[in-house]
Amino acid sequence: MKKRLIIITAALILAMSAAGCGQKTNNTGTSQNNTQQTDASGAYENNGTQKSGEDVVYSEQVDMEKVEGEAATSDSDKKEYKGDLGDVEVTIEDAKLISYEDEDVAVVSFIYKNNGNQAMPFTGKLNVEAYQNDGKLPPAVVSGVEGVELLSMSENVEPGDTITVQKAFKLRDKSPMTVEVREFVMDENSSDGLVKVFNF
Repeated sequence: MKKRLIIITAALILAMSAAGCGQKTNNTGTSQNNTQQTDASGAYENNGTQKSGEDVVYSEQVDMEKVEGEAATSDSDKKEYKGDLGDVEVTIEDAKLISYEDEDVAVVSFIYKNNGNQAMPFTGKLNVEAYQNDGKLPPAVVSGVEGVELLSMSENVEPGDTITVQKAFKLRDKSPMTVEVREFVMDENSSDGLVKVFNF
């Protein structure tokens, strides 16, 4: 009887120590690595620098001079591509032709000033479209290119502030590209929008 009790007690001790060992292995560096991976996946990465989404001011990454590509020319009149659209002021600024993932892409910059009384991103107020040979161009997703930050379009802009934003389009060829900016919601007081033609 005593022998049986000793065997049962020994078996219980072995089972408990095995369970304890299992927990120890799970609590080593593996769980820390998992946490770090989660943090890293939630971080924003641009040109090798990681920042959390809250710390990033996307418009600060926008710099057309740093974008390596062919600068477009334009003979459009300034009156056509700079003006007020509702309570914001917009200028269709520059465009550059870059090669991105073996495709010709046009990166276009816009100066955006919020003259309203509440914070508003470019995308909350305006719509941008581009055309070649009367056909609408699809937007392009570009990341990791120095001087380009397309998320600037969705950056909230406080009343009175001005930022530069960018949008990219996949080109069909090197024929002239027409860029148009209009208000999302238009009424009888709305302007026809802004237009600029770029030549590559």
